[in-house]
Amino acid sequence: MHNALIISPTGCPMYFDDDYDKDNHWRFTKPERTYETCVIGFREDYVPEPNSYDYFFHYSIRYKWKQLPEILNFLKTKNIHWEEYDYIGYWDDDYCTDIQSINRSLELARRFDFPFFQQSLISWTVYKCLEQDTSCNFTKTNFTEMGIPFYRQDIFRKVLRLLKDYQYKESEWGIDKIMCDYLRLPAYIVHEVSAKHMRRESWYDKSNAFSEMDYLMKDWFPKYMKEKFGLDYSYHDNQVVIEKYKLG
Repeated sequence: MHNALIISPTGCPMYFDDDYDKDNHWRFTKPERTYETCVIGFREDYVPEPNSYDYFFHYSIRYKWKQLPEILNFLKTKNIHWEEYDYIGYWDDDYCTDIQSINRSLELARRFDFPFFQQSLISWTVYKCLEQDTSCNFTKTNFTEMGIPFYRQDIFRKVLRLLKDYQYKESEWGIDKIMCDYLRLPAYIVHEVSAKHMRRESWYDKSNAFSEMDYLMKDWFPKYMKEKFGLDYSYHDNQVVIEKYKLG
């Protein structure tokens, strides 16, 4: 067994890009990987490419994060237990990277004990703190997106608690912006390697997504932090680099 698990709800063919080793796409089951992949086909007609998963199941998914607890319960019926892994990734299907990039990011995460992290992005992003910065190996930030995160096992357990407590509507927007405040921990971005978001159009109404994010960050989350932890939370929407790290 490998030390990490990536769970990926999937409904589209694998994306390839010239910036990454096509023979070592992150989904391919090569022996040098330090992680396993569990592909969840959320469309009944979805058939994964050969040698592109360690585990594959069909399961109806409409909301990736809202349904994560039930997905994990379903996987336990298949004898796949996230508690057996030191890091758990929960990845969208429209990102491209390669095996060596994920291996390296996990190596750094274990060496420096990242609580949660993601690879930097070379694709368009509204968040400057996620853009690849080749002047450093990794950065400490107050933000990761929800597209390709990895969580240390103990942190993943806390994330699940938040997901169970928050009553989603549709979009799931805003969870990434409160995660560091909820965990009271920084996040890390690995800049030594990268990933590319291949950008598919969202199927949901973004106007509703913005209003739901506003409700989460300004109304629900401050009340939650006060009731659960006795902490006062001041609304903010500022994603920044806290510190850069350059290894000698």
